[in-house]
Amino acid sequence: MTHYFDKILEFTPEWISTNELIKRITGNKTLILKDIKEAESNGYINFKQDGNKKFYKRNDNGDNEIGFTSIITMMEWNQNVELDKIKELTTIGLYELTPEGKELLDHIQYEVDRAYMVMVRMNYQSKLRVITQKTADERTKRLQDHIDKIMTALTNKYSTDLIKNYFQSQVMNLQFKI
Repeated sequence: MTHYFDKILEFTPEWISTNELIKRITGNKTLILKDIKEAESNGYINFKQDGNKKFYKRNDNGDNEIGFTSIITMMEWNQNVELDKIKELTTIGLYELTPEGKELLDHIQYEVDRAYMVMVRMNYQSKLRVITQKTADERTKRLQDHIDKIMTALTNKYSTDLIKNYFQSQVMNLQFKI
């Protein structure tokens, strides 16, 4: 997730077809389609169909406190699953990741990407004045604390070299231009 999320938001202020959106973003078509589907399922873009063509437009409504709280609640539930897995696994590998270690780090990466996706969206909403900058900052702090908690648990228990190598290969630039 989020490989192309910022570009999806950038190119969807008005309705745009799937093919035109993919053409503007340029990149891995499979990942772009996956991120479009993810953004749609999370309610960040709206979808409509005209014949056999699909169109997308970003959802410029801000999350109210109840909506944001439900996002955090789901993330905390997933984090508890991850923390339990960290307690359960004695190792994630010595020189390379075990299958269970890779699965754990993949899940954590997915959740971190999701948290960053919410941060990018909140930043964009504060610039549009859909939510206040203070609200965006408070929510960003909660999300950053959420990420820090799981990363601290990981680095306290397992080889930081394996973790560092895994996450460095996953790093992406999440900037959104309005």
